[in-house]
Amino acid sequence: MSDPSFPVPTSFQVSNDGSQVEEKKTGYLNYEVEPGFTIRLRQNIDPAMDPKKLKRIVSNRVAAQKSRWKKLQYIDDLVKKSRDLNWQVSMLRSQVEMASEQKQCLEREKMELKECMAGWIQRFISDQGEIEANTAEIERLKKKMAHMI
Repeated sequence: MSDPSFPVPTSFQVSNDGSQVEEKKTGYLNYEVEPGFTIRLRQNIDPAMDPKKLKRIVSNRVAAQKSRWKKLQYIDDLVKKSRDLNWQVSMLRSQVEMASEQKQCLEREKMELKECMAGWIQRFISDQGEIEANTAEIERLKKKMAHMI
């Protein structure tokens, strides 16, 4: 009776570690537990091992592999976020530069307008004084005319 959720070996590999002296070959069974998650178990595992223990070993290895995969995904996400944030920083820096230049231009224009307004105010005050002087002269002349008549 086999457990339907228990992994089934998908392939058998033999590795020799590249040494020519050693004749002993270690075999590995590859178990595909879920799509994309394959684990390796040494073939020299005791065949009389308790199936529960073997299942625990397999599930621990699957959990470890998933954990490593999640960690890699997390790191990839952080790298992408870092790239995006660096791009945003460069864009914002250029916007800050443009805003700073625009601010300086507007401050120069403000100073010019203040100087222009100061000139207009001086002219207004001067004209107001001249109008008052002319009004007083008109009144004086009217009185003088009234005395002459």
